[in-house]
Amino acid sequence: MDEITELLTRQWHFPDLADEAALARLWRLAAAQGWFDFGDLAATVALVRATGAAACPLPVMDGFVAVELLAEAPEIAAGIAAGIAAGDVRILVAPTNRAAETVPFMEGGMAASHVLVLPPAGGRASVRPVEFAVPQPGLASPAWARLHLGGPEAVVDVDPERAGRALSLLRLGLTVRAMAAARHTHDRSIAHAKVRRQFGRAIGGFGAVQQRTATREIELVAGELLIEDAVRRHGGDAPDGILATELVVSHAAAVAPHIQVSAHHTLGAGGYFEEHDAPWLFRRVHADIALLPSCPPPRGTVADILIGTATDLPAVDSTSRATAMREQVRSLYAENRTRARVFAKGDDPALVAAMSARKWFGMTWPTADGGHDATLTEQLALQDEIAYHQLPVAHAMAAVSVVGAPIVKYGTAEQKARYLPQIRDGGLTFCLGYSEPEAGSDLASLTTTAIRDGDDWVINGTKSWIANAHTAEYIWLAVRTDVDAKLPLAGISVFMVPMATAGIRTEPHQALSGQICCTVSFDDVRVGDSARIGSANHGWQVITDTLTGERLLLASDIAGMSRRQFDELLAAVRADPDSAAGPSGSDKRARLSGMAVQVQAVKLLLTKAAEKAESGPAHTARLASSMAGVLAAEVAEQLSRDALEILGPAAALCAPDAPGAGIFEQGLRLSILAFLGGGTNDVQRGLIARGLGLS
Repeated sequence: MDEITELLTRQWHFPDLADEAALARLWRLAAAQGWFDFGDLAATVALVRATGAAACPLPVMDGFVAVELLAEAPEIAAGIAAGIAAGDVRILVAPTNRAAETVPFMEGGMAASHVLVLPPAGGRASVRPVEFAVPQPGLASPAWARLHLGGPEAVVDVDPERAGRALSLLRLGLTVRAMAAARHTHDRSIAHAKVRRQFGRAIGGFGAVQQRTATREIELVAGELLIEDAVRRHGGDAPDGILATELVVSHAAAVAPHIQVSAHHTLGAGGYFEEHDAPWLFRRVHADIALLPSCPPPRGTVADILIGTATDLPAVDSTSRATAMREQVRSLYAENRTRARVFAKGDDPALVAAMSARKWFGMTWPTADGGHDATLTEQLALQDEIAYHQLPVAHAMAAVSVVGAPIVKYGTAEQKARYLPQIRDGGLTFCLGYSEPEAGSDLASLTTTAIRDGDDWVINGTKSWIANAHTAEYIWLAVRTDVDAKLPLAGISVFMVPMATAGIRTEPHQALSGQICCTVSFDDVRVGDSARIGSANHGWQVITDTLTGERLLLASDIAGMSRRQFDELLAAVRADPDSAAGPSGSDKRARLSGMAVQVQAVKLLLTKAAEKAESGPAHTARLASSMAGVLAAEVAEQLSRDALEILGPAAALCAPDAPGAGIFEQGLRLSILAFLGGGTNDVQRGLIARGLGLS
């Protein structure tokens, strides 16, 4: 990649060198370096990404597609492919059914020598020389061209399947280039925000800048993962490669222009003038997105594909063990289908027992603690499938990650012996005592105290919004044990306190979701030192060491529910497509496509975050888990709201005969909790921005 970047830096520099002549020269030099001597698709996409970051329209993907199509006619392919590799044949691909004496809107057309005219539905494709080109000045720089073509120099018959793949790859190339251009502007804006000072400080410390930056980063990472997935599927000739590409296209068309403009907000006036890269990247993003309609989707939009076929969203598990875990949960669901309930208010004892018998509670723990060293990706697969199938075991599952994981790491032998068997059996009920009236996402501000008194601690204070406190046996409690600590984080400790302890009082409140949460008051509550988990005044480490995994499991819960809602919505639409979604091109189908993209993006982001949590640096794992959590929460709210708008009033009912048996209206009410639990999305965006270096 260093050689690629160096060539682009030397030969494609705005504003004085990037013109038609420069593009023709770069084309030849790139060919000399082997850019058009194509290997696999992934290498080609890497080249396309590099050209996007340089705001360069070099048509690398056109060359790849042309060589692949011409390979169907070996008697003519070798000569033309050799010319493409050498840079003597500078070829573009024009999807059109016309006789093709002329083709409009050709990116890089002023430097091209040939065009491969491709009938979109398959048929006879032809390679034609460019007789002359007429520039079409406008947004694109260099200008698009209207090309006047000569007679065919070669023809090849292309079947519909090959034509569909070619169109899909061309659309993938446009979106890769647009997203790479947007990424480069975004990265430039972050660098600018670190050094540009306004009102006495770097603008990267302003909340608005941080919120916009984090949103862009999430959208870019989601897009890059969708691209990786599409490349992988196309590279392996998977049957869902075209669907995976349309997911990329739909995402990029929606977010790339937004990312670009949002980055300009941060760059300010300095990014408006053409001495800066940003104006040229702006042209690149918008020009590539504008060209998408000239290359029609081979099977329609994402919604068209999903509605018109039995196709589901592609599976994204990264390991065979995670896939096997999903199959086991589905088998359990098949055996206990009648026990699955939408938003059950408690755990089902029979299901909990069945899961305990399979050793699924605490399976990621070390074998010495009763686990079997399962991976986090397996745990996420378990969590996702449980949420998807609405198996009522949420309380038992929460105990594993919130209580079990830190006790495994920080608990004493006596604490492990007391609590871990209960958690493995699914029998430990607890509530989470973190939030307070003035300390929600900012846990360092908590004021509930525990003061040492001999061998005991005396606890006073109030905890708020504590789910299930009225039924829990224990409260996992964060308190301040050093009120004089210079650093607020340094004076926190964690305790496991029985809820039956004298001095604890609960006041229940019903949430929008129907869930009961409580205000929990502590009035001279006395507990022994054996209730403390980890060292005194080091509770922040106990909390944060397992926080990445907790956030991922919470996000996986939300994602599994969203995936179920999407499938229920898709089933309802498929039952009556014309009435429910309208014809191809309708607003409702566009909404459905957008939902599919977001559901898939969350799945990919969760998978990537789990990989980073298992093997990457802690910093990148925390960043990935925060991004996954933010996106999962926002998808949950958007999906529920769009489902109601698509299906109408019936989806706002909660009854067995309502669409999805009431899952949509209940999902909408629960969605508020999704972006509050574990720290609000606004706070998480701030953490993401700081993880990118803004402060």
